[in-house]
Amino acid sequence: MFANPIIRKEVLSSLRTRKAVAMQAAFLLAAAVLIWRSWPADGLQDIGSQLSRRILSILAIGELALVGLFAPAFTAASLTSERERNTLESLFFTAMRPWEIALGKIVGSLGFLVLLVLSGVPALTAPFLLGGISGQEVLAIVGILLLTAIYTGMIGLLISTIMHRSYRSIIVTYAVLLVVYFLFALPAWPVSAHLVNRPSSRIMQGVFHTLASLSPFEAMFSLVLPDSPYAVGAVGFPTYWTMFIPLSVLVIAGTTAVCLIRLRRPPTAPRPREGLRIVERGRGVTARSVLFLIDPRKRKKMIRWWQNPVLLKEFRTRPMLQAQWLLRAVGVCLVTSVLLMLLVAITLGELSKEGVVPIAALASAVTALMVVLLILIGPAATGGTVCGDIETGVWDLMRTTRLSSFRIVSGKFQAAVLPLLLLTLAMLPALFILLYFETERNRWAFLMNIGRVLGVVGMAVLFVATTGMFFSSLLKKTSTATAWTYAVVVTLGLATLLVLLDREGFSTRFVRSVFLVNPVAVAMEAAGTPGLQGYQLFAPHLKIMGAATAAMFLVTVMRVVQLRRAD
Repeated sequence: MFANPIIRKEVLSSLRTRKAVAMQAAFLLAAAVLIWRSWPADGLQDIGSQLSRRILSILAIGELALVGLFAPAFTAASLTSERERNTLESLFFTAMRPWEIALGKIVGSLGFLVLLVLSGVPALTAPFLLGGISGQEVLAIVGILLLTAIYTGMIGLLISTIMHRSYRSIIVTYAVLLVVYFLFALPAWPVSAHLVNRPSSRIMQGVFHTLASLSPFEAMFSLVLPDSPYAVGAVGFPTYWTMFIPLSVLVIAGTTAVCLIRLRRPPTAPRPREGLRIVERGRGVTARSVLFLIDPRKRKKMIRWWQNPVLLKEFRTRPMLQAQWLLRAVGVCLVTSVLLMLLVAITLGELSKEGVVPIAALASAVTALMVVLLILIGPAATGGTVCGDIETGVWDLMRTTRLSSFRIVSGKFQAAVLPLLLLTLAMLPALFILLYFETERNRWAFLMNIGRVLGVVGMAVLFVATTGMFFSSLLKKTSTATAWTYAVVVTLGLATLLVLLDREGFSTRFVRSVFLVNPVAVAMEAAGTPGLQGYQLFAPHLKIMGAATAAMFLVTVMRVVQLRRAD
């Protein structure tokens, strides 16, 4: 197997890229910072070995988050990049068998992730110097990290066999991993009132416990922090990490089998599209135009003098920004919002019988969901604003226009912001149903909290859109720009929440500094979360994120000026 030339080519090409060097450096730097922040100043250990275990748990969970963050960058584009370069077909004309080609792509794509985990092993052994830790614990943590690397890598590789574009494959992979890491773990977390134990049926408890066991976060929590409120499991069931091992092996085996089956078949030429016809339509009101508000096949009007041509061009040419897809996305968000309102109403009704109505906690959960959806959808809509035109050759036409660079950037910025605002507003009704359940005495204060939440979400929309444009102007490929946008946004919005696991181990000043750049934490504080009220995050967060957004916007304008110069 190791004589397979594809494995050698994949591993060497991955290690020689700047992306691999940057990710390896970021991984080791993050591990070093975690050790530095947690290590005792006097180098002494406490009697109960609590300090060394706390350092080990922080390192384990931090490295687990980094593995999930870096996995899509190397596996989700493994096969789609071959299709885009038209080199996948040439592999099937070699003397290698189809299963050797498939196995070579699988092992080669996962090679860098395995090396990444192994490079972090010395950091995990550092708490040995403080004592109180056994080698079996470290080996178990390394085993879960290796399983997670292969587990998440195979998910990305499977999606890569289905998709035809690298940026789409990266987007779907990040979406699936967010569901696996966070949504599956939600029944075991305090925000859901430990839903895993609430059903009276043992079957439902088993379903929730199994779903939570599929989350690498839950597996690591139950191993390094078994007494944490984030590792609560169903009574009478095995711990999460013991169930994660066989479940992850089954998922790896299933995804590997599907990848082998799909890659055994040589690629076929895409089916030709049907001939397009120009259909003249009258200007009268039709049932279709009334039903869908916008008829996507209707002839467009001329661009007015006061309109931005780049904005209209983006909405007419980019598939994700066209009217029919925006309406469908808004419809999905509205349906999700209605289901969320029903869930909130049912939860409030059940909890009111027990005499407890946690309006602030439910508002925080809804607000966090809004920001997480924005983090999930935003980079997909903004990662290809500039480099997408460069890849398709449209940028050469835009360079010849009389439009200023600022107008080009502003048009693309508006095209990136408007759909995100529509999707965010579609989730707002879930907050207003909580306003109905709030008491009259606290209703005005809750309404003020909703206004503050809107301010945080609005700033998050501007930041995500500008971040996507920033990387899209600096990088040449849409897939790379989308991956970097996801890396920055997910790191700020989700990875920094890991300090909540050991808030006592960090100083209040450090925790506040981390939360100042986290839109999820600030939105939850604006919604009235009791545990975050003492940090005073709202006003400083808007200033910091506003300054960062303005700086990235100016850099994007300067980069567009540079790209418009003659070759």
